[in-house]
Amino acid sequence: CVVEIRISRASAVVIQRIAPEHADWFLEWQRGISSAAATCAGYLATDVYPPHEAEGGEWVVVLHFDQETNLKHWLDSPLRASWLQQLLEKGGNFEVKTLPGGFSGWFTTQSRPVPVSPPPAWKMALTVLLALYPTVVVLSLLVGPILAPLGFPLAMLVSNTLSVALLQWGVMPAVTFVLRPWLRGKGSERAVYSLAGGVAILGVLVLLMLLFRFIGVGT
Repeated sequence: CVVEIRISRASAVVIQRIAPEHADWFLEWQRGISSAAATCAGYLATDVYPPHEAEGGEWVVVLHFDQETNLKHWLDSPLRASWLQQLLEKGGNFEVKTLPGGFSGWFTTQSRPVPVSPPPAWKMALTVLLALYPTVVVLSLLVGPILAPLGFPLAMLVSNTLSVALLQWGVMPAVTFVLRPWLRGKGSERAVYSLAGGVAILGVLVLLMLLFRFIGVGT
């Protein structure tokens, strides 16, 4: 079994629409444009997702580059434009969505298999708070006494580094997985559900605060 690991720091989702009868032509065209992208600096890989029955001729392609500048260079290049002109002449069209950075990057891969738009900002903020608060408190409890002799500035730097690492590769993936149905909820018909979930998260935060006070954290 061979496991391929790619570290992509910049990605773009390209939604390309082509009539179903041109599917074979599109696959050949996609191989060609992917080979052209591979000649650009920083190119890592191209993932191609065929359309589902309900989506007709909508193909989703995810481009991976090592950094945003190299990705932008390809997206803006005359070489790519010439390939896209072929798609347009065949009656197809396309839409590009670069994956956002910041907190929203934690929320854009919840849907199989294509990254989706992030949830509302208030849901992201509340979810990050739910993950961040216990992480910081537990870390301060476990490693605070060990780091204290280093002095406050260095101790804070080490503590924050550990917090970010835990959030990125452990806590946030777990929390977003558990809250996935609530994070996906959109539309007026889901307003009550979204509000109830927000209140429940606030309740969990209050319970965590009371628990930490009870066990004497910080005293």
